[in-house]
Amino acid sequence: MERWSFKERLLLRIVPRCSSWALRLLAMTIRKEFFFPDRPQRFWDEGRNVIIAFWHQRLLMMPFAYPRSSGCMLISQHRDGEFIARTVKLFGVDSIRGSTTRGGFSALREMIRVFRKGSDIAITPDGPQGPKHVVQGGILQLARETGAPILPLTYSASRKKIFQSWDQFIFPLPFSKVVYMWGEPLFVPRDIGKEGLEEKRLLLQERLKQITEETDRLFKKKP
Repeated sequence: MERWSFKERLLLRIVPRCSSWALRLLAMTIRKEFFFPDRPQRFWDEGRNVIIAFWHQRLLMMPFAYPRSSGCMLISQHRDGEFIARTVKLFGVDSIRGSTTRGGFSALREMIRVFRKGSDIAITPDGPQGPKHVVQGGILQLARETGAPILPLTYSASRKKIFQSWDQFIFPLPFSKVVYMWGEPLFVPRDIGKEGLEEKRLLLQERLKQITEETDRLFKKKP
């Protein structure tokens, strides 16, 4: 870990706990609906683990979409990532530190190891720094090495605040309705070539965009 000041170490002890409590309180006020939960469930019923892909923009409420206790998430090595890692740990989700820009190769090896020990892996394929809604290649490499299906996942909210960050991060407001949607599974063959990987990358990107647009449309006001 990088060198942390006393103030930063203190914040690391306080902020994740406060964040987890605040998120749980927020979730208690929200009505949730799930579309196509059978898509990942059929793999879990077969005793298979999956790779879950969702946009960085939709990260906040994802702990409440995951019904299992064997999940692990790829989180960046940046300092902000340490706060996120400690927060998701309080929801029972372990973390692997790395990204496509920092610690990518070692993170891929660790994800393969953790997956083979029986854990689902969650990845924001456009994170941690974007571009927004552009899938990076690491998730395809993981799927190729493990043979695991990639399950796209998204959500939208009836009332939300959109931050002016690189990803336009979404914060559902209290007493809103949140709709989660699972996309169709995507497989990456072991013997796939470079062109095939690019086709799969674009297909995953399109499926994530499609379900995101579908959930957003549910809450658009009719003229």
